This record gives sequence, C-alpha cells and structure tokens, in this order.
Amino acid sequence: MKKGVAKQNEPVESSFFDQYSNIIFWVLMAVTTVVSLLLFNFRIDEGGDDSTYICRAIDLLKEGRYPSYQGPLYPMFLSLVIALFGTKLSMLKFTSLLFIIAGQIAFYRTLKGRIGIRLLLSVLLLLSVNSWYLFFASQTYNEALFILLQYLLMGAVIRFESKDLPTLKSGLAASLPSGLLTVACLLTRSIGWGLCMVNVAYLCVRRQYRKALTYVASVAVLFGVFQGVKALIWGDVKEQSQLATLLQVDPYDPADGQETVGGFAKRFIDNSQLYVSKHFMRIVGFKDPNNRETSAPVTVLVYLLFGYGCYCAFRRNKYLLYMALSSAMMLGMTFVILQPIWDQQRLIMPYVPMAMVVMLFGARCLFNLLSKKVSLYLCGALVGIVTLTSFSQTREKVDLVTLRQNFKGDVYYGYTPDWVNYLSMCEYAAGNLPEGSYVACRKPNMARIYGNGQKFYGIYTIPSEDPDELMQQLRDRNVTHIILASLRRDPLINDGQVINTIHRYMNFVVKKYPAAFLLRYQLGDDKNEPAYLFEIDYNYIDKMKAAETASEGIQNTEDEKVD
Repeated sequence: MKKGVAKQNEPVESSFFDQYSNIIFWVLMAVTTVVSLLLFNFRIDEGGDDSTYICRAIDLLKEGRYPSYQGPLYPMFLSLVIALFGTKLSMLKFTSLLFIIAGQIAFYRTLKGRIGIRLLLSVLLLLSVNSWYLFFASQTYNEALFILLQYLLMGAVIRFESKDLPTLKSGLAASLPSGLLTVACLLTRSIGWGLCMVNVAYLCVRRQYRKALTYVASVAVLFGVFQGVKALIWGDVKEQSQLATLLQVDPYDPADGQETVGGFAKRFIDNSQLYVSKHFMRIVGFKDPNNRETSAPVTVLVYLLFGYGCYCAFRRNKYLLYMALSSAMMLGMTFVILQPIWDQQRLIMPYVPMAMVVMLFGARCLFNLLSKKVSLYLCGALVGIVTLTSFSQTREKVDLVTLRQNFKGDVYYGYTPDWVNYLSMCEYAAGNLPEGSYVACRKPNMARIYGNGQKFYGIYTIPSEDPDELMQQLRDRNVTHIILASLRRDPLINDGQVINTIHRYMNFVVKKYPAAFLLRYQLGDDKNEPAYLFEIDYNYIDKMKAAETASEGIQNTEDEKVD
C-alpha cells in the first residue's frame, strides 16, 4: 500500500452483530416503514416545490413539454406514475416511501463488510426514527429519489475502484454503471455534478488515475447521449438554469447585482451556522425544532469532529474515505452556492447520513484514545441519546387525527387557517369563474393541484414600481383575476406578518388606479387570515389612461399658446 493512501482496515466486530446483522437490519427497515406511515403526509407541502414537480410531470404528459429547471428526471418519473394511476397524491407520495426504503437497503448492502457493522447499524437506527429524514418518505420532493441514486452510485464506484481492469476497453465497460448513475444524479438535482467531482477525487486519492479518466469519459458520453435524445424529441429546448439566480446577491431582486468572492465566502460562513448549528442540531435532536438560534461555537465543534472523522477515514478505511469526501464536498458546495435566505433543511438532508457515519467514526476514534472499552460504552451512549431525542421529536409529530381525516378525503385538514382559506379560494376560482379566466396568485403550482388541474399565473417578484408596467405584465398574459392571500411569513405564528409580494404589487397599482381591482369573493373574516379574489377592471384602467392622455394634450396646447 502506497504511503498516504487510505486502506481498508476492517474493524473486528462482536460475533452477535456479525451473526444477526441481517435480522437487525430488517427489523430497522420495519421500524422505518412503520414510522414513515405514522408520519405520512397526504397534503402538499407548504414549501411549494413538491407541487412544482407534479405540475411539470403533468405538462410533460399532457403537452409534451420538457421539464427543465431543478432537474428533469424526477418529473419524468412522476409522469409515468400519473400515466398509470392518474394524479393521485397518495400514490405519488407512496413512491417516495419506496425510494427511502430502497435507499436504506442499498446503503446497507453497499457498506456491509466494508465498514464496522456497529457503525453501520447505528446510523440506520438513527435514521429509522428520525422525523426530519423520514419527512421525505411522503413528499413529492426529489430528495428521496436523489438519496437512492446517490447510494447506488456509491456502490457502483466502490465496485469499479476495486476491480482489476488491465485494458482500456474493460475499464470503459466497467465504468458505465457509475457513469449512468452519475448522469441520473445530475439530471435529478443540478448539484449532482458535485458527485462527479467526488468520484474523480476519490479515484485520484486512491491513485486510480486511469479509472478516473475512463469514468469521466463514460459520464461525458452518456450525458452527450441524453442531450442527443433530448434534442431529437424536444428540439432546441431553452433550459431554465438556476445558475443566474445563484450568482445574484438576492435571488429575488436582480437589481442588487452579482455576488462577489467575498460574498461567497460570507455565504459559506452564514450557511455553516444555519445548517450546522441550527438544522443539523435539530436533526439529531439536540435543539428544539422551533429554536432558530445559531451558534458559532457549536458550528466549530461540529466541524472539528467532522474534520477529525475525515482524517481518520483517510488513514484507516477507503469506504469511509468515500463518504467523507462525498459529504464534505456536497455540503461545502451547498454552503457556498446557496443564498442563506433559503435556509431549508431539505437542501442538506441527502448528505446527512454519510456525514453521520463520518462523525460517529470520528467520535469512536477520539474515544479510543482513552481505551477501546470506554470507547464502546461512550459511542453506545451517544447513539442511544441521539436515538431517544430523535424519537421524542418524532413522537410529537405523529398526528393520528390529521392522518385519519386526510385518509378519509379531507384534503385541507392539518393546514393552518391561512392555507385553508388560500387553497379553498383556489378551488373556488377554478370551479366558478367564467371560461377563459386566468388567475394570478403567489403559489400557482399548489393552486393548480387543489384547483383540479387548472393553471394559475405566479407572481413571485415585483419587476417594477411603475403601475402601468405592472398592469401590462398581467395584461400581456391575459390575467383576469388575482388571489390575495394572508399566508403567514412565519408558518408557526399568526402575528399579522404575511408574505406580501402580491400586496405590494397591487398597492403600487392602486396608488394610480384606485378602482383597478374589484372584490368578487372572500373566504375567512378579516380576523381569520382571509383570502380575497379580485377581478381586474382593465376598462377602468384604460379610461383613466385615456383621461390622463387627454389632460396632458390640453396642457401641452395651453403651453404652446403661452409660448
């Protein structure tokens, strides 16, 4: 073994865990399934992206539209499910449960016999009762699919690296599974390109340079094949890239300009505190789910433990080394490229299990400095504490009443009043407005799901403060109505602070055209987070503009007389 390169050094495990590892694993899979079903959410998530994937799948199926932006593979998969079973939320969500379970199986089978069985089963135990992780077992986000693909890719790369491939032809053939799974990952999430970098780095650290080249070649060829097929079917598709948004200082306001090198460094620091000292501490149960505080010391301590785990992995076990490289690179990229304003734990969840493995391994190596016997007890205590804290949080999130009502068909039960009023208004607008009506709102994809498939126009930003430009934007898109909702800025608190993009949009207009919006329907009283449906009176606006033009003409004539 060459100096400085990690080698496989499988630890000696107790005969009990070796002998009964498969039984323990399937018990944990049963626990994972039961807890996932108890946490199962039949509703669309308030975040909105899950409904976006469904809408893109519907557009692909009904209109043949290519699902660009945020990765096309998951909407393509959902379109197949919709083609078979229709737009049934429960069926679409159930596929995510299958992905989570399949991912756990792939994780176990890939790593069994390659890392310590206690370490492997400990992480699977932690995940089996973790509500933050199992949240994705009943959501139509792409995380569950990405997790499965990521673990399958890890297994493919590990097998590829271990093979003796004397010829270039044999190397290219052996690299195809890794290349195919890499392309699948990057077509699921844009950050999947990072996994390609991880695999190249791993093969180079292992000094498998020829394999690294053949792997890159297979990825390039397979991605090129996909691009060719896409061009053949959809022609010259205009991709909606996230890159332009990521490079902006403010993702919602291009006027703030482009991010600087110093800005990206600040993003890394800010995101580290958000995702490490807040989200990760919540995930492992060391912080109350409602606690939003961040802590620099906690962030540093977690980084030190993770860094020590990476160092030990590099020195002792090549499979742990792969997970260290993968979690470090993917989390690092996430912290650099994403604006802190997004602050969503789902953005790091696919990489948390591998990071847990690395940190638990680092903790064991650290405790081994005392003694191996003490290390065994301390690691067991650590796993036990995290399991109990995670289970405690999970138990609090189990809501059998809501689960029962949703299962019976009450699609709104479980939402807060602001969402009930908003989604009910979307359903009302879809079923009661004249044919040809087109409604603008803040969450158009959620509105479409609850509006029986009818399309809505989304207002996400305010491109101008000029009322004429704002109204022309709606007129050009044939928008006839607007839903003004009272969606809470803080989902947990009804403090009167709401997502006010449409409020501000309409306010700029009414300053010049006070009667531009006619109230047609209201759900919820003024003290109960109401939703309003307004009709746009374009005739009134046109009359006001004509009167303004006429007034300006008279004024110009008078000025000419004076001259």
